[in-house]
Amino acid sequence: MVDRRAPPRASIENYLGFPTGISGMALMARAYNQAQKFGVEMVIPDEAKLLGSASDASGAHYTLAVGGGETVRARSVVIASGARYRRLDMANLAQFEGTSVHYWASPIEARLCAGQEVALVGAGNSAGQAAVYLAAHVKKVWLLARGSSLDASMSRYLVERVRAQPNIEVLAETQITALEGDDGNLGKVRWRNRDTETARPIRHLFLFIGADPNTDWLAQCGVALDAKGFVRTGPDIGQERGALETNRGGVFAIGDVRSGSIKRVAAAVGEGAQVVAALHAYLARNGSLAVAPQLVRSV
Repeated sequence: MVDRRAPPRASIENYLGFPTGISGMALMARAYNQAQKFGVEMVIPDEAKLLGSASDASGAHYTLAVGGGETVRARSVVIASGARYRRLDMANLAQFEGTSVHYWASPIEARLCAGQEVALVGAGNSAGQAAVYLAAHVKKVWLLARGSSLDASMSRYLVERVRAQPNIEVLAETQITALEGDDGNLGKVRWRNRDTETARPIRHLFLFIGADPNTDWLAQCGVALDAKGFVRTGPDIGQERGALETNRGGVFAIGDVRSGSIKRVAAAVGEGAQVVAALHAYLARNGSLAVAPQLVRSV
């Protein structure tokens, strides 16, 4: 199952080999074409529905139910279903994504909003780290949190760093009420802080309100998940497992769906290359290196 979280319109500029950037959609299209070149069978637009166990004459260990009533039988599975950033419930949010609404804070975003006021929504460690980082580059960071304080959701050292930054202003019990702008560019953000309504000329909004892994289809297969639903792998399981292997033999996880992974395209691609060696080693140990997955179509 493929992760489609790379922003389709935004330019990815921190991926090696594309000095002028490339959109998420264009990068996925190139990956698709390259996979086809090497004989990968694509089942599109089918969606993985359920991963289960199997034991039959083909030697398959797992079954994967996909849309249209089809079933894939395989001896090993790589989970690469990604995660979905949580989004604000705003009717016009999508028109600003890719230009003014950001789900990460890297040097690229820091340059985009250098010297400006920015708003950042979130109260966890990721939000705190992003706020401190951005504060070194921007005029002011408005840190908007729904809760009554940061203490319950952010590590103490980060709370202290946030409070130590003179250009970070924390507004608790605050929610964004409106986004305004033209031609896909944000121009103003409105929020309500308790009973006070405020509007600021803000062109860049950062959202750090968590992500939800695409792991519903793993509910009945026994693959270990962490408290947030991400797939646990390697030493995190406490067993003799490879870095990308789950608690189920022959089932691997890579990319954003994996607990503890680095949420970057380059990191996910690197794990994809790494898991190939792990797959070969597993299949060789089990004497099934030359056995291909089987797609069973419904009648």
